[in-house]
Amino acid sequence: MKILFDKLIEKEKTLHSETNRKNTDILVNLLHDDFIEICRSGVSVNKMETINSLTLENCRINIYSENYHCSYLNNDTVLLTYISYQLENKKKIKITYRSSIWIKNKEHHWQLRFHQGTAKNDA
Repeated sequence: MKILFDKLIEKEKTLHSETNRKNTDILVNLLHDDFIEICRSGVSVNKMETINSLTLENCRINIYSENYHCSYLNNDTVLLTYISYQLENKKKIKITYRSSIWIKNKEHHWQLRFHQGTAKNDA
């Protein structure tokens, strides 16, 4: 169980990397075809909208994350929660509570099916 959870955390962190966020092949493989994200802003986007947005990002963003918790929803579905943030002058900014649902697809590969970011009140 811990091995799977560690694997899913690594997959999640893959999406935090600026290089990976611009790599369409990585994004297509990690995001489920029915992927939906409810962004930190409250906007809902699908897989293609997410890929287009990430690959066109112009600014350099370093995303940090911590306090990961994983739990099975069923044998093929895992809920992953954590906190993400950026650093500005060594201070955490844009602190966001995050939830991801990873599912095992027909080929037995884990893909991100749903993601939601909720801004911390004072972020």
